Amino acid sequence: MTRPSFIPGQELSPRFYLEAVRPLLDEAIPGTAHCATRPGTGSEVLGSDTARAADHE
Repeated sequence: MTRPSFIPGQELSPRFYLEAVRPLLDEAIPGTAHCATRPGTGSEVLGSDTARAADHE
């Protein structure tokens, strides 16, 4: 089994929101103002995650 290439958390989180979450919100409640965040103190939030330290959420 091959592992997928590493995507840093600060890149992955906005991509997940734009590709998965926002389309669902736009369909369910179009035009509703909202905000999204990735709370926490882990390395993926602070921007210091690496492919080797892939134990983040």
